Amino acid sequence: MTVLTADWAPLALRLVLGVIFIVHGYPKLKNVKATAQWLVASGFKPGRFWAFVLGFSEFFGGFALLIGFFSRFAAAALIISMAVATLLKIFKWKTPFTAMDKMGWEFDVLIVAGLIVLFLLGSGALSIDQLLGWRWG
Repeated sequence: MTVLTADWAPLALRLVLGVIFIVHGYPKLKNVKATAQWLVASGFKPGRFWAFVLGFSEFFGGFALLIGFFSRFAAAALIISMAVATLLKIFKWKTPFTAMDKMGWEFDVLIVAGLIVLFLLGSGALSIDQLLGWRWG
């Protein structure tokens, strides 16, 4: 019989955040040219390099979270990515914290908080990291 303990809490975060990042990373890898153009317009040069880094970290980092493999490393990479995105919204685009007609940066902060929790707690139960007995996952 499986007993639900706090060790299962990261599973919910891993599943939700993993899917979010896979869904957002795939289009960036699928259309690197458009992603690169957007990144250059945002001040990131060379655009193709950063498009690949962003798409790779989101798609494969999301997949790593989803299955619970190298979760802390994936969370760390995604924390950096989301912190940069949040700072762009705040300081470059002057996006308000919450905006009824468009996306503010409150969702970004919530994602960063979830990633920090995964980074601190690790993958938890039902993860490849746990199956391998890897304490840093």
